Amino acid sequence: MRSAPYILFLEPLYYCNLDCPLCDRQVFPTARVKDAGKLSLELYDRILDEVGDWLFQCQIFGQGKAMLDWNLTRQIIERSHRRRIFTLVSTNCTLITPRIAEEVVSCGLDHLVFAIDGITQQSYEVYRTGGKLDDAMDGMRRVVDQKRKQKSKIELEWQFLVHKHNAHEIDAARTLARELGVFLRLAPLRGMEWDKDLEKFWLAGNIPIAARSVSAGMTMQDIPCYFLWRSLVLNSNGKIARCLIYHNVSQYVNLHDHSVLEAYNHPSMQRARQLFSKQAVPAGDFPSPSGDCPYFERHHGGQNRKQRTPLQLATV
Repeated sequence: MRSAPYILFLEPLYYCNLDCPLCDRQVFPTARVKDAGKLSLELYDRILDEVGDWLFQCQIFGQGKAMLDWNLTRQIIERSHRRRIFTLVSTNCTLITPRIAEEVVSCGLDHLVFAIDGITQQSYEVYRTGGKLDDAMDGMRRVVDQKRKQKSKIELEWQFLVHKHNAHEIDAARTLARELGVFLRLAPLRGMEWDKDLEKFWLAGNIPIAARSVSAGMTMQDIPCYFLWRSLVLNSNGKIARCLIYHNVSQYVNLHDHSVLEAYNHPSMQRARQLFSKQAVPAGDFPSPSGDCPYFERHHGGQNRKQRTPLQLATV
C-alpha cells in the first residue's frame, strides 16, 4: 500500500473487570499472558507524528477496558482531538464515576458506546459475567446528564448484543433509550459461529437479530476484508495485529521496532491481502487467522473449516 492507514484501532490496556464468555480474553486465555501491556504515550506520539495527518478515526477499545485507566485513555483522546482525529470509545459503563463522566464529555471525545446487554440483572449477567447492571446503568445516566449539563455534541450509543437470554427485553430497552435520549443499536452476538453447542445456548429460538451460522466453505459476508486495506490494529503491548476480530492471536510485528508504514506493508500483511485477489497468487500457506476467516469472502486459501478450535485460530 502506498497510502497510509486512515483508521486506527487502539487498545489502551489489556485488562478488564468482567469475564464475558465469548471475549477473546476467555477464548485464548494464554495468548498474551507475558506481554499484556499498557500503551505507551510516547509510542502513540510517534504514531501521530508518522501518520496523524492521514488518520480520520481512532477507535479506542480492545480486549481491555479503557475506563480501567481513564487518565491514560483521556490523554489518548486529547492528543487525537488536537489533531482533529475522530475518536470513539467503547465501555461497559461499570466504572464511570461522576468525575469520569464529566471528563468524558469535556475531553473532546466524539462518540461513546455503552455496552449493556439487558435491562435486568438476570439477563445482563448471562453474558456480562461479573458485572452489575445497576453500576452500568448508573454510569450511562451520569454521562447522559453531563452531556445535557455541558450542552455537548458528543454522540452516545447504547450497544445491546442480542441473544436468546435477553431478546425478550428489546422493546423495554427501546423505551428506556428514548427516555434517556441515546441511540440504541441492536447488534448480533458473535463468537460461536463454528460451535453448534454454543450456537444452541446463545441463539436457539426466535432471535430477531443474530449472527449468521457458518458451515463449511461459507463466510458471513460476501465482500473482501476491508480492514487489511484501510486500518491498523494496535495492541496495548505495542504489537500490530492483522485482524481486528482476532487481534489477540494475529500479532505479527512490534511497532517499537518498526515504522507504521513498515508494519502496514509487512510481508505477512501483503500475503493476507492476496487472499482477496481475483488474480492468481503465489502458492503456499497464508497467515492465520486470515487464511481461514469466517467473516469475509476469500478467493484463495481453500474452504473454511466446518469447525475451528482456539489452537487452530492461534496458529500464526
